[in-house]
Amino acid sequence: MSRAIRQDRPDVVEVKSRFNRALFETPRSGNLPPLTIPVYEPLIDPTDLEVAAGENQVVKRQSLFRNVVSGDSFLNIYIFGIDPDSEPGLSSFSIARGRFLRSEDRAVAVLDQASAQALGVDIGGTFPVRKADGTDLQLTVVGILDKLELRGAPPRSAEAPSLRPESTFVSSGAFVNIQTSEDIFGRESLTDALVIARSASEVPALVAKLQEAFRLEPGVFVTERYSQYQRKVHDFVLTLTLFSAVSIATLLLAGSFAANLLHDIYVERRRQYATLIAVGFRPATGIAPAVVFGLVLGFAAVAFGGLAARAFVPRTFAMPSLMADLGPTEPTIDWVVAGSLVAIAIAAVGIGSVSTVLRLVQQPLAITLSEENL
Repeated sequence: MSRAIRQDRPDVVEVKSRFNRALFETPRSGNLPPLTIPVYEPLIDPTDLEVAAGENQVVKRQSLFRNVVSGDSFLNIYIFGIDPDSEPGLSSFSIARGRFLRSEDRAVAVLDQASAQALGVDIGGTFPVRKADGTDLQLTVVGILDKLELRGAPPRSAEAPSLRPESTFVSSGAFVNIQTSEDIFGRESLTDALVIARSASEVPALVAKLQEAFRLEPGVFVTERYSQYQRKVHDFVLTLTLFSAVSIATLLLAGSFAANLLHDIYVERRRQYATLIAVGFRPATGIAPAVVFGLVLGFAAVAFGGLAARAFVPRTFAMPSLMADLGPTEPTIDWVVAGSLVAIAIAAVGIGSVSTVLRLVQQPLAITLSEENL
């Protein structure tokens, strides 16, 4: 369940503007000037988006597609204007060399290895990008990525360097600060954005507000994963509930057996504990051997049970076909499981000894010592 939440992020709503697939074919030889090929049109007004999002977090983006001059030819490259403070919490960036973007950066970029190699640049190198006013902006490379997972990445619409050539979505490109992309675009309107709901259950209401805010703009689309996530985990939740009920019943039954066994042991030794108290030991000191004995038995059972589980439980097992989207399940014995077992062992010792302790404390010692058949 935790893995599904991390991967699917049902609390994230995507707001994207219209995708323009029209590309302009140009010769791929000669010393050509930079040519602007718009793929995403920035149609989303950031003020309207923030008003519709309310108190939910908005992660802004400006995505663009450019021809970059490299030597005597040019290269297609995707450029993403992102918020360097918020974006790493949603997407995954693995820095191979250099550093990631900072909020105070201007005219700097972070490239993936495929794009950097195609452009022939490294840390400290520069490459030009044509701005909306027709002038070039020189971007300085401050970091190289060896792995990239961009949440809500656009589909690949043209041939460009890629870390994963087989992917149908953009898996590489140049990342710049959102202020730098605004300088390139010449405006603050967004191509896409991610809105993070305060809780996953608030997503339907948030989607309704966003759709209402952009209902007159046919080029803006609002999508969410919450409904798909709910369908995917529904059967898993039911199965998990069944397993939890069976586990709790098993633990209670095992605990009751252990408590009953310890109770019989304590009853048989009640006269011994009374003798210790009668010769001058304090009640707590006289009963201490019984408690220690029970805890040793309980912890030994926990240790042997844990070792047996580690030895015989499979490393992974597949879920039923209805829950196949969740992937293989990896059973783990973590501190929560170990702490639960220890707590059950202590509870069994307490329940098993309570009758004997009450008899020793409340009943006169003479009666306990005179008992012959315990």
